[in-house]
Formats: sequence, structure tokens, C-alpha cells
Amino acid sequence: MEKAFLQTDLFDLDEEPLRDKAPSILKSNAPNASVMFHFEKRLKKGIRFLWKRQENAYELFLPAYMETEDFSSVRELALECCRLSFQKKKESRERYRLLLSQVWNETERILAGRGEKFFASRTPPIRPVGKFYDLEKVLAEVNQNYFQGRLAARITWSNRKGGLSYHRKLQDPATGENFHLISISRGYDFPNCPPYAVAGVVYHECLHIVNPPIVKNGRRIVHGKDFKTAERRYREYEKWTKWHAEVLPKNVRAMNRPVRRWLFGLGKK
Repeated sequence: MEKAFLQTDLFDLDEEPLRDKAPSILKSNAPNASVMFHFEKRLKKGIRFLWKRQENAYELFLPAYMETEDFSSVRELALECCRLSFQKKKESRERYRLLLSQVWNETERILAGRGEKFFASRTPPIRPVGKFYDLEKVLAEVNQNYFQGRLAARITWSNRKGGLSYHRKLQDPATGENFHLISISRGYDFPNCPPYAVAGVVYHECLHIVNPPIVKNGRRIVHGKDFKTAERRYREYEKWTKWHAEVLPKNVRAMNRPVRRWLFGLGKK
């Protein structure tokens, strides 16, 4: 069965998989597709979308507080977001961002009407120390060697699954400070990962700060010509990209493989 999955939230928090044993469910019929809403207690400011292509069926995972009748309009907005999220047209992406903003604005209004406060903003947990690498030390070395120590950023091991490393701009809710946060795939925190590989991915994400995306002819370009030229200045570029392509996927699969615990001797005397 072919499935497509997407998660969106305000803080990109994905520390643990959602495992409510008995989530509440609402069924809904939509034009040309079936829809099922799940309500998860662990979700607070996040929405997860699942599209079963062969069945032409959508599943939406929403916060538990959205199950009540006064959130019916929010659920409809979330459903439209779900449909648009799997479309590739630029107009669809722009409409999706607008609707998602409306989802949270309407959520805040409804909760305020109940006399309840919307959830306080916070930054995701920053954990730079892994099992094999301390990312702060790696970042400091890359910063000194390639950016004369001038780059200002924070760094953490990512909690996302899928092997993706990425960079975001965030605001510290306590100080109001805007900062860059680099998140590195935990597939690099393995004993088979050489230092040049983890330094390579850190350098790559640093480049996103000094070479931000540009818009050209209506297209948003993330890895443009200048970015790729700068990326090749990394001394171990060829070795890093080879490791990234050949070994990282294996590490990610091993990382996401379910743990099986075998119990022996149960029921025997």
C-alpha cells in the first residue's frame, strides 16, 4: 500500500512517536475521498496528515482538544490543509500556508472564548551531545576553519526520523533573541561515521546561514550556483558526499528499525 505522510507544527517538536492506545476517531466524507480524524493527547500545536493513495483516503491526527463541536470549523480548515499539502503547485503551497495560519488563529480564538490560554511558545530542546559526537565542538571547529569564527548559530541532534539535517530561524521566547538552529540527523551519530562526515554535514548547514535561499523567476532556490560552489570548498567534500549517499541511509534504517524484545522461559517451571 502506497502512503504519503506529512507532519506540521509550530515548533517542529517530534521527540517521541505518538502512541495513544485508544485515540478518539471521527469519520467524515469528502468529495472523491474518505476522511478519518484521529485525536491524540500528545499533540498540542501540531497536525499530522496521512494520505493512502490507493484507497484515496485521508487521515488527520489532531490535538485531543479539537474533538469538540466548537472546533468543527477548525477541522474543516485542517482537512483542506491536508489536501493542499500533497499538491505540488505553487498556488497550493501558498494557500496551504494561509489556511494553516487560520487554523492556529481560530484555535487561539476558541480557547480564549473558553477562558483557556493558548500554549506558551518555547524553543525545541537543544541536545548537542550525542553518543559519539559533541556537535558544539564540531561546529566550533567548522566555524573557525571556514568562517573565521564569525558564524553565530546553535546546534542540536535532530529528533526527526528520516535522516534529514536542516536549519531554521527561531526566536528565544525568554529573551526575544532571534537565532539560527542547526539540526543534524542522528544517522551521523554512529560509530561508523568518520569525523570528516559529521563535519561535512555541519558545514553544509552552516552554508544555509551565509547563503540563504533566493527567489528567481518566481522560484525559491535553496541550493543555487553560489551555494554549490561554496559547498565544494569543504576539504573532504568528495569523501563526505560518498559517505552521505552510501552509509547514512543504512544508519537511518538501523535507527528506525523497531526494537524486538524476546522473552524466554515465560510460563515454564
